[in-house]
Amino acid sequence: MTFTDQCRAATADGWKAYEEHPWLTDLEQGRLTVERFLAFQNDDAPFIPYIHRTLAMGLAKAPSGSAWSRTAANLLSNYFVSAETDFKRSLLESLGRASVRFDAGALTPAREAYANHLLLNAFDGSIGSIAAALYPCAMFTRVVGERFRDVDIQGPPAFAAWATYYANKQGSQMAEAHADVMNEMATTDEEHAKMMFAYARSLQHQIRVFDAAYRSYPGWPATGWAAVDDDAEERTMP
Repeated sequence: MTFTDQCRAATADGWKAYEEHPWLTDLEQGRLTVERFLAFQNDDAPFIPYIHRTLAMGLAKAPSGSAWSRTAANLLSNYFVSAETDFKRSLLESLGRASVRFDAGALTPAREAYANHLLLNAFDGSIGSIAAALYPCAMFTRVVGERFRDVDIQGPPAFAAWATYYANKQGSQMAEAHADVMNEMATTDEEHAKMMFAYARSLQHQIRVFDAAYRSYPGWPATGWAAVDDDAEERTMP
């Protein structure tokens, strides 16, 4: 069993909660509201730069010329940064949002915690921990891209455009590169434990950001709404 297989097995309940989250299920079954879709996208926009920064800092720690470095550099150059932010802006504008914020002040508390987790691993962790922290997010190519590839998504065209965006080859290659690094680096008990924690915590954050979008707290961020993290069972709210 590879280390990534061990991670998956150890967090099976978390993956079930992630893949079967009502936000994703509602999108698949034509029940997702525009308000909940916008809540996720508005919160995701200012999070994009943190993924970019974490990848960029990983380039400084990864072995020169490694497969991970080449894949990350290619992703940052041809897919991320301007391409992804431009896509996010056009997506939201198509739904009537005239302006999109990419600054840290627009992050919800759940997303801010996720961003801080990534940066902590980027600063203090090894390339293995960086890859582990990024891996659950990189799996969007499977959780969203592959899942919705053959689904006739109901609702505004932006819904289908968003799902299609993550069915891309470059994103899949980055997820595979993260997995390869994690498996290569899991040679000591200490590194094993650090990567497992980084991976599991990122998976928890993935669930929480969908929770925040599904609950759609009113007034965030302009009014400084203080979101309370209630029990997970509230994810089943109608």
